[in-house]
Order: sequence, then structure tokens, then C-alpha cells
Amino acid sequence: MIRKRLYFIGGIFLYIVAGLLIVYSIWAIIHCADIVSQAISSGQLTASGNEYDIISFYMGSCFQYIFYALILGAAGLILQKRERDEKHPTNPNLLTSISENSENDESDVEEWFQDTP
Repeated sequence: MIRKRLYFIGGIFLYIVAGLLIVYSIWAIIHCADIVSQAISSGQLTASGNEYDIISFYMGSCFQYIFYALILGAAGLILQKRERDEKHPTNPNLLTSISENSENDESDVEEWFQDTP
């Protein structure tokens, strides 16, 4: 019971942090666009020839947080699915039936080798 509650709380926490990172990323993109446009309008930066630097500035300032948000959202989804799988197992006897079948298969192979000349 406690483990299921921790999965639920952990998943919600990861979703909240991912949402905050997305909000921060949007703010950072707007702020970066303002900085680049001010630098271009004041003549400190020319867009042609400096495309790599501008893209690098965006990548270092905001797009990494979008990536982190995607990772945290995926981790929250995994926790949510894990909780659901523990709540509603598909077949609880599946592992025991697989292990019983593998033991029978091994004995059949041993019998086959004994029967060959």
C-alpha cells in the first residue's frame, strides 16, 4: 500500500517538475529571442555568418530544459504504468507456469540424449 502511494506521489511530483521546466523553457526562449533581437538591432551581432552562435545560444540557454522536462515526464509515465500494473496484474501465475515449462523442457532434452546411440 505504501509503495503504491509512493509511486502515485512520485509520478505526480515528476509531472509537476516537468511542467515547471516547460514553463521556464518558454520564458527562456522569449528572453533569448529578446537578447538576440536587441543585439542585432544595436549592431553588435549580424545574423548572417553567426547562425551557429545564435543556435548555440538557444541550445545552451533553453532547449536543454525541454529535454529534461521530456525525461521527467517519461519517468512519471513509467511510474504511473508501474503502479497500474501492480494494481491490475495481467497474469500472476505466468512466471510459475513459465518456470514449470522450462523444467519439463530440460528433462525432455536429457531423455532425448539418452535415447540416441
